[in-house]
Amino acid sequence: MLAREQAESLFLENLGQIARIIAALCRRSGIWGDEADDFASWAKVRLLEEDYARIRKYRGESSIATYLSVVLAMLHREYCVHRWGRWRPSAAAQRAGPLAVRLETLVRRDRLPLLQAGELLRTNGETTLSDRSLATLLASLPTRQPLRPLDVGDSALVRQEAATRADGDVDEQDDRDERDSTFRLLAQTIDELPTEDRLAIQLHYWSEMSIADISRTLGVAQKPLYRRLHRAMLRLRKRLEAAGVSRELVREIAGKLAS
Repeated sequence: MLAREQAESLFLENLGQIARIIAALCRRSGIWGDEADDFASWAKVRLLEEDYARIRKYRGESSIATYLSVVLAMLHREYCVHRWGRWRPSAAAQRAGPLAVRLETLVRRDRLPLLQAGELLRTNGETTLSDRSLATLLASLPTRQPLRPLDVGDSALVRQEAATRADGDVDEQDDRDERDSTFRLLAQTIDELPTEDRLAIQLHYWSEMSIADISRTLGVAQKPLYRRLHRAMLRLRKRLEAAGVSRELVREIAGKLAS
């Protein structure tokens, strides 16, 4: 094993290489902006831990660039599990093939907007499909309970949960159970919508696309799209209320809807 001083020198000498590897990992997985910066900082801290323990294990059997690529790829997987939990593609995506799995992962797990996911897939040579074709493929996949639960007051249906439950807090556990049940019902109801309605809901709330972007992607006029989205959301709201979901939680999920 390398001495600490040797490992430190390797780290400092290869900071540029480390940055390039991290950037490539982020591009491939669709991590952008602040999230990419967070991962870069987190990964470098992990390389420094325990007196550069990960770098000290380097034995020169491969180039340092190759070794760092392997180490950082493992850290990247660890980071993704830590941030979003373990992800398993849906059975429908697996049946549809690698492109469907990749699209589902980028949009449903990584929360990448569909337009960015499409650009990433085309840039990486994974598809030549248009955004409209990718949107149709996405709509054919089941709406799954998201990894980032709803945050009160957010306009999107799904966000990172802000607080964790204290052990033994029964009331909060009840709230969590109600949310879990509600999201399952929500996913089931969305899957029962007509294809175009389901697609509008998924693109606007899951992928946070503007009505204008959805209009351009699907090649439909904006005004009918607003009406379609409004009718679909009213249907979701009525279904949740009929199932006995509390009005407070319905309002959180539905947002600003017409009464």
